[in-house]
Amino acid sequence: MPSQDLEGVWTVLATTPPASGIEVAPTGNAVAAGEVLVGVDHLSRRHLLIPLLPGEAARTDTKGRGVHLARLSHGSTAYLTVLCLLPELHHVFTQFCRELIDTVAGASSPAREAAVALDRWRALFSDADRRGLVSDEVLTGLLGELLIVERLLRLGAPGDLRFWCGPFHELHDIRSASHAIEVKATLVREGRIVSISSVDQLQEPAGSDLLLVHTRLDTDPAGFNLSDLVHRNLEAGAHRREIDRRLHELGIAAGDLTPYAARRFSVPEVRFYDVVGFAFPRLLRSSFAEGDVPPGTLRIGYAIDLTNEPPQPLDQAEIDLALTALATEAASEVDP
Repeated sequence: MPSQDLEGVWTVLATTPPASGIEVAPTGNAVAAGEVLVGVDHLSRRHLLIPLLPGEAARTDTKGRGVHLARLSHGSTAYLTVLCLLPELHHVFTQFCRELIDTVAGASSPAREAAVALDRWRALFSDADRRGLVSDEVLTGLLGELLIVERLLRLGAPGDLRFWCGPFHELHDIRSASHAIEVKATLVREGRIVSISSVDQLQEPAGSDLLLVHTRLDTDPAGFNLSDLVHRNLEAGAHRREIDRRLHELGIAAGDLTPYAARRFSVPEVRFYDVVGFAFPRLLRSSFAEGDVPPGTLRIGYAIDLTNEPPQPLDQAEIDLALTALATEAASEVDP
C-alpha cells in the first residue's frame, strides 16, 4: 500500500470499528520482524503497528496528550504501536506515519527510530492540538460540499444556503423538496472506496431522487485552500452569516482560517452517480429479510467500491440537468 493511502485505509477501518481489540490492515511495508500494519481500535483510535523481534527493546511513551507509544500484541506478534488519541490530530499524524514508515524501513532498530521520530514531531503535535484543527475527514468533507454548493449558487440557488444541510449532520448533505445529494470527498489517490455511515444514507427520500458525488482531492501547493473556497462561495452569492454558521457547527473558527492556509488542493476527478441506477451498490433497510435491520442492531456502517464500472457515472449533460433542477427548486422554496 503506498504511504499516501494511509488515510483511506484508516477511514475504511473506522466504518466498522471492532467491539474490542484492534482491526488491522497491511501497509505493504516491512521491517526485519515483519510487516508494518495500520489499525483502528474499539475506541476508533488510529494505530501504526511496528513489529518487534523476540526480546527487542522498545521505549513506551504516554506523556503526550495526543500521540503515544505503547506495546501491543496482535496474533502471535508483539508490536510497538504509535497511537493517535485525538481526531483533530489525524492530518498531522498521517504525515508523521508516512515519514515514519520510510524511516524504519531498513533501520537496525525500528522501535528506537520510532521513539526518536516522535520526539522530533512532538512540537508539531502540540501545536496542532493547540490550534484545534479539524481532522482530515472533516476538512475534505467540507471542501467537497463547498465545491457543490458553489456550483449550485452559480446556477441560481439561494444565498441563504437552506439547501446545504451537511454541517448539521442531517441524513443527506444537499437537499431540496424533490432532489438530494450525498457528497463524499477523499484524498486517496487509488480506487474509489466510499464509506457509508448508516443503512439510511443511500436511501432516497420519499418523493425525491438521490445522487452520490465522489470527489477526489489532491494536495497541491498551487491549488485552493479553505479560505479561497469560502471566498468563491461568497462571490457566488452565499450569505456570510450562513457560511459562518456552518463552519462553526463543524468546529472551525470562521473569523480566522489562517491555520488552514497551507492546506491547498486541486480536484483531479469528480463523479456523480444515481444511487438507484443499474448495479449501484447499496445496503437499505429493505435489503434485510424482514424489511428492516434485525432487532438489537445498533449501528451499520459499510463501504462501497466504485472503482470499476458498472455503475456508470452520469455524463456532463445529466449532471448539469440535475444541478440546475435542484438549484431552481431550492430558489423557489425561499420565503417571499
